[in-house]
Amino acid sequence: MHQKNANRPPDPQSLRDAVARSPLGSLLTEDQRRLLLATGRLAEMRQGDVLFREGDRARHVPFVLSGEVKLVKAGPQGREYVLHLTRGGAFPDPGALFYEAPLPATAVSLGPGRLLWLERATMDRLLEENPRLARWLLQLLAARQRLFVNKVAGSQGVISVSRRVAGWLLHRSRMEEGSRRLELPGTRELLARLLGLSRESLSRELNRLHREGAIRLERRQVELLDMAALERRAGD
Repeated sequence: MHQKNANRPPDPQSLRDAVARSPLGSLLTEDQRRLLLATGRLAEMRQGDVLFREGDRARHVPFVLSGEVKLVKAGPQGREYVLHLTRGGAFPDPGALFYEAPLPATAVSLGPGRLLWLERATMDRLLEENPRLARWLLQLLAARQRLFVNKVAGSQGVISVSRRVAGWLLHRSRMEEGSRRLELPGTRELLARLLGLSRESLSRELNRLHREGAIRLERRQVELLDMAALERRAGD
């Protein structure tokens, strides 16, 4: 899937519009956007499409324009460990721009959406020329590192269920430019696996936050009502 999409001929106008609307495009100069347009490729994705697999070597890296992607790692007996969930405006794994070794995880689409495939060599050049772009990617990597540290600590019983859920809600809000209305990704089972929880524990904590007035639950949407309360829980 990823090789076919990476080689799909670009539609110049739609590619130009997609770059201009993305967080990535806002950090580039006009000349740099032209360079990206010359090597980038737009691709549609469907539910279940594999964007890249663990063990691949990346020459092109996907940037999600719309839709949602899960980053997973295979475990024993075919068990799937969810490492991260990415929505439009982000890389499923920004580290793929820098890995020298094969990719450590697999990216799978959770539904329909659009991708911008970026040539890694072009991104290397842009990172050398553009300190704002480099800083933005460092911030993305730092946020991802923080999530992984908390996930490992949570799996060892160091971080409580309450702290994990509140911390994820705050992180998701920051990743969506401070939005207080969030859409829960995929299913609660998927989110529970991401946080290293059982589905029941996640549901209990979300319902508890709802009862206490910190959030409002509306089917697959969560509205953050009391940011101070969530910050206190995340810091416990």
